[in-house]
Amino acid sequence: MPSLGPLRLVLWRHGQTDYNVSGRFQGQSDSVLTATGQAQAAAAAAAIRAQLRLEHARIASSDLVRARDTAAALAGLLGVDVEADADLRELSYGDWEGLTRAEVARRWPEDFAAWEAGDDDASHGGESREASGRRVAAAIRRHARQARDEGTGALVVVAHAGVLRAAAVELLELPDPARLGVLGNAAWGALEERHSDGAWMLRSWNCRA
Repeated sequence: MPSLGPLRLVLWRHGQTDYNVSGRFQGQSDSVLTATGQAQAAAAAAAIRAQLRLEHARIASSDLVRARDTAAALAGLLGVDVEADADLRELSYGDWEGLTRAEVARRWPEDFAAWEAGDDDASHGGESREASGRRVAAAIRRHARQARDEGTGALVVVAHAGVLRAAAVELLELPDPARLGVLGNAAWGALEERHSDGAWMLRSWNCRA
């Protein structure tokens, strides 16, 4: 049965990993949560459920372990399953994955400087921010349609800092990506669908337990 009210969308970043601690480009490497990351996920899950008054939600997650394990914390509270989706993965950093920013800056100084300045054409064999944003926004729209068809009023998407920001910029049609910050570990943002024109509006961003 279709949902009668506007769909609520929660974009939730995974908890801390060793790559985050050491400042390495993580990308699509399948790292796991640290003990701190597991605690962050549990605390955030409880806060998301309480603050957003979630009793039921569709939960879609990147298929990478750090995202799935974060999503599982909320799924356990709500008694629902997590749908793993490879289209929600972090952007690929190509040759930079597993390296620190200092290492990348030393080996590819010009490309790294261009990338830091926002040039998505910097040649590192990875995926651009814009392309990853389109990919993840398309996946979110697909899951949103399924949530509406199921009559579920809320969709929680668990993924990664880079692609969640890029997808939010795409969904909100922001003119400047810099207007939206990057979500911290286990932080989330809430959007709501506007029934009048099918667009999204931002309710909150970078919330933490």
